[in-house]
Amino acid sequence: MSKIGWDFTWGSCVADAIEEHNGRTHISDWHETEVGAGKADLPAERGIMSIAAHSGTDDAGAARLPMLAPALAALLYPFALKGFNTSVTRIAEGGAGAFAWSWLSAAVCLALAFAMALIAVLAAMSLSEIKRPTAAQLRAKRAALLAVAAPTLFTFMGVILYMLHNPVPDTWIWVACWASALALLLRSDNVAPARLAVRPVPVPLRVAHGVSALALVMIFLGLHIANHLMFPAGPGTYDAVMKLFRHVYRTDILQPLLVALFLFQIGTGLFFAWRLTATPNDCFRTFQIASGVYLAFYVLGHMDSVFIFARTYLGIDTDWRFATGAPAGLVKDPWNIRLIPHYWLGVFFVLAHLAAGARVIIMAHGVSLAFANRFMVGGAVVAGIVATVIMLGMCGMRVQFA
Repeated sequence: MSKIGWDFTWGSCVADAIEEHNGRTHISDWHETEVGAGKADLPAERGIMSIAAHSGTDDAGAARLPMLAPALAALLYPFALKGFNTSVTRIAEGGAGAFAWSWLSAAVCLALAFAMALIAVLAAMSLSEIKRPTAAQLRAKRAALLAVAAPTLFTFMGVILYMLHNPVPDTWIWVACWASALALLLRSDNVAPARLAVRPVPVPLRVAHGVSALALVMIFLGLHIANHLMFPAGPGTYDAVMKLFRHVYRTDILQPLLVALFLFQIGTGLFFAWRLTATPNDCFRTFQIASGVYLAFYVLGHMDSVFIFARTYLGIDTDWRFATGAPAGLVKDPWNIRLIPHYWLGVFFVLAHLAAGARVIIMAHGVSLAFANRFMVGGAVVAGIVATVIMLGMCGMRVQFA
């Protein structure tokens, strides 16, 4: 029988579960086309937070709790946002007695909202290091990757339900969906190994994915992120830069091309994620997959918000006011608060995902694994700084130049 337990081992993320060489990924000790009998795991030292298969009795509930953590965190995500909004409302009302407590509560709730994505990423990393997962472990790994995208999925769902005039609160529907996912994980077989065909990602498709990503960076993303870095300068500067850049990416030729490129990125990215989750991966590759899953749903939801919700449904421009949720703002409005994790993680993951892709490319050209890993970590740090600057500007921080 298979019993799952947490093994908190903090240390370096060893990348010898895969060997990336000459642009290809070779799985060490993974020669079968299907997973056979037996459950062998990578050593716990190789993970940040390990979920390992042990011999013992399956308690059917408690033994699966670690695998359920990402889905449970995603289910509770709206309530962390609600707690933050309630605390901020109390601060705005100026209640003297509980002022310090409200600030503390707001900070804790916002931290919990962001921690949800971190929990999902760490769980996906641990599950990805299991060489021969059970059916329950495989589903838990894919559920964890989906849970990484919970902040953007919650926003996407809220926009769709708003346009449909849905009378049921979106939080209720959200809880029902993730409760169903939890029930599916609880009912999954955690004894027999999962049987799945291991099929590599076609090289031409992978190259096309990278080339299309480079085209998006050159035509749109570089300008768009530079524009967003103008948020701390105020609405006047932001809108002026936006109008200038729109002469490039909103032309009759380039805008349809950008939409096609983004849809290609979404389709190929999700296809890659499904194929790659059938094999064990080190934590760097798992982070690349997780960030790609987030971006797939983020881009899809963002295009829906811009092209359908704003331009068609509301008939408004997607300018400063639209991005910052004016006049209510992002912080104090109970609906808009979901946009803070949604936007921050969007900027962070797009830049970190590019760094992860660059890591694979430079390794294929002979760069050492240690340098490639440091490059990706450095890229993720820069991504976090850029995302924080943008988000502070969207929430009201201003930088004035004398």
